[in-house]
Amino acid sequence: MKNSHPALYAVLLYSFCLFFVSPILEAAENTIILGSAKGWGSVEKRTQMEEISAVRPNSVLTLSSALPTEARQPDSNAEDDFFALYAAFRNFPAQESALDLALSFDEGVPERFADSRNNYRVVVSKAVQGVNERWARYGRGAALFTGENKAAGAPVTIWPGPSSLFAPGRSVRDFSIEFWLFPNAMENGEQVVAWTAAENQRIFCEAARNRMRWTFQNFFAPPDRLRLSGRAESRIGTSDRLTISLESRGPILPRSWSHHLIRYNAGTGLMEYLVNGRIENMCYTTATGREGGDVYTPLINWDGVFVLGNRFSGMLDEFRIYNKVINAPGHSALEKTSRTALQLPDLTKFSRNGGRLETRTIDLGEMGSTVLKIEASGGRLGFASAGGKAMTVKNTYAGKGNFRFPDNSSVQFFIRAGEEPYRFGQIPWIPVIPGQMVPGTVRGRYVQIAADFYPSGDCSASPYLEELRIVYNRNDPPYPPSLVTVRPLDGAVDLSWRPSPDENARGYLVYYGTSRGVYYGEDASFGSSPINVGNRTSIRLEGLKNGTLYFFVIAAYDGTGSRPEDLHPGKFSKEVSARPLKTGQ
Repeated sequence: MKNSHPALYAVLLYSFCLFFVSPILEAAENTIILGSAKGWGSVEKRTQMEEISAVRPNSVLTLSSALPTEARQPDSNAEDDFFALYAAFRNFPAQESALDLALSFDEGVPERFADSRNNYRVVVSKAVQGVNERWARYGRGAALFTGENKAAGAPVTIWPGPSSLFAPGRSVRDFSIEFWLFPNAMENGEQVVAWTAAENQRIFCEAARNRMRWTFQNFFAPPDRLRLSGRAESRIGTSDRLTISLESRGPILPRSWSHHLIRYNAGTGLMEYLVNGRIENMCYTTATGREGGDVYTPLINWDGVFVLGNRFSGMLDEFRIYNKVINAPGHSALEKTSRTALQLPDLTKFSRNGGRLETRTIDLGEMGSTVLKIEASGGRLGFASAGGKAMTVKNTYAGKGNFRFPDNSSVQFFIRAGEEPYRFGQIPWIPVIPGQMVPGTVRGRYVQIAADFYPSGDCSASPYLEELRIVYNRNDPPYPPSLVTVRPLDGAVDLSWRPSPDENARGYLVYYGTSRGVYYGEDASFGSSPINVGNRTSIRLEGLKNGTLYFFVIAAYDGTGSRPEDLHPGKFSKEVSARPLKTGQ
């Protein structure tokens, strides 16, 4: 007889285990994805970082190569801001900006190319194209010149405004002109920069025998002819003006980026031409061409205009004019200690100091959740100019181990966690390695991720981050107790329940009230709802009003603290009700 119903016995055994045996419940791993198709909206702070979309199907985060055109923000750190000296002229009392013209070509569309200083009006012909960050030396774009300019007119025309350094009749003191150049062929006669004004006044920067040559024709006037600035005064003769020519000593390599800087110190008359930070040639604007004697300085004629890229084939980026002398790294343009020049940072694509990002606080859903690890995917961006290649994606990082490449470019990750989203300032960052378990215990409802990006040793390549995953165990609260019963008494009730099946349950909260589903009772002698009864499974609540119907639920908790929210309570049990009454003996 006892073997005639095996299926029934199996069902009864399963029911017994389900309802009366406390199971060991393992927390399931959860994952939060940042980046990839989700985007990078969770990244709250970015220092020298940018988001680009020309590398992978989705946007990636990488080091920024953009040069600022305005003074740095008040909260930026001067020691960490790699390009601060380009924009903020800190060495002069007035804290003025030395920039007179700034063409970054980052607008994307050639018709929108503009001087960010608003001192010059820029007109771009249809022969000029724009390229994105895959080709640009800095920032998000560069200007591409095709060399076919006759039909379309001047490629880029720059008209000086009344407040510009090259305004008509202006007596110019110090100045610097710089740009990045990517020539396709370096053919003779290609003009990168041309300035023409009345009475045959010209400035040319053009290719000659695979070299670059600067010519300043009728540009420097003798000191006895420099009187008050004005339109009439600019109409002096040209017979006594100087013509200066400087040529690079070494060849300019085609299909490769190079930095060009011409600078002039009116105090000494010294003019220098630098390529990639090295002095290629120099002269003095004196009658003898040597140091000493009367210095000839620039006097701008009327009807002057700049033209960029005439008959030139290649790219141009970050064309700038300064009203001060710029010092290249390791070189001084000024010999007198009484004057100071604007210092030019290293001519690298990316900051040697790298960049940093920090996410906002990310909600894991439950208090006491434990971060297990982070996983990352990305790679390295390099720039290979030989053979016509542009930005290349190399050495894709798979997501485990140190995010580091043979050229020393790398990303280091940090994490911190807490229970409140607005009190993270005092929580220390913990370094973590992607794919490996987080050292120690990182626990809390909210988590924040930071990452430091470092360029290659020569600062020409940057790591990029495509996706970031946070793997964690959500600290789900304990299951509610079962079989809750209530027995009414005179001004009291007896409550009892079966313990929660969750082994992490540390105690129970008793909620009560006088409306179904609303538990804000205040009558019980133990206090207002909810009442922390510890790990007991029964309690007598006294002080209740006879004749009033009360509703009760029980919740298990697994946290610690004095406030109910610190205890991390779980879901409510099934609701029970009772009406205390005074009965006869």
